Amino acid sequence: MGFLKGMKLDYLFFPEDLDRADYAMIGLHGRMANKHAFFPFVRQMGFLHTRWVLPSATFARDDAPDIHWWYDNDAQDAVEVQRSRDLISDLIAQQIDDGIPPENVFLIGFSQGAVMSIDTALCYPKRLGGIVSLSGYVIHPDILRKERHEANQRIPVFLAHGTRDRILSLDVGRENRRILEDMNYDVEYHEYDTGHRISSDETRDIRAFLHRHMYGILPDDPRRINEHVVAF
Repeated sequence: MGFLKGMKLDYLFFPEDLDRADYAMIGLHGRMANKHAFFPFVRQMGFLHTRWVLPSATFARDDAPDIHWWYDNDAQDAVEVQRSRDLISDLIAQQIDDGIPPENVFLIGFSQGAVMSIDTALCYPKRLGGIVSLSGYVIHPDILRKERHEANQRIPVFLAHGTRDRILSLDVGRENRRILEDMNYDVEYHEYDTGHRISSDETRDIRAFLHRHMYGILPDDPRRINEHVVAF
């Protein structure tokens, strides 16, 4: 397994020729994927002045360098989770150092990436803009209770799960919601008639959630089309 002390995540920016970055979206892919996996989703968002930061996950086999994961799915080792959290936190810090306010940084993750979006954002010591966690779960809730940071106690959280998900059952999604609400987080929870994937209805609701927490724009406000969205 490829992993070196002091390593940094391999990532790309999208779009590459952005003239101004007011917001940063850090997209965390699922297990057995890489930094390119989020492209179909990202291209449906199209927010102006928004930098998408798309990293490949922490771990990979030496003989399959394009296949990555954030932690071993079976062992769910807390040390591996912590290592990935630290590296994602480094990416967040880079965006802040580049002039993007922390409250304009959002974490968006699918499956294992959804797990890491929750774990990282809730433990980050500066208030971030929001979490979009798709088809994931809360890993090591007892550890999270101890290590979460009060700076993100009021962070908005979008949770979504497919009713026909055969990888992570709907019960997992509902338990995810219960755990976070028990910790008094502000959770917006959705279920969709789909499997372990991001549906078109889900994408629409994510866009509305981000509009609301980026710009304070409600779904029926015409500015959501006219002022802030551009087709890639």
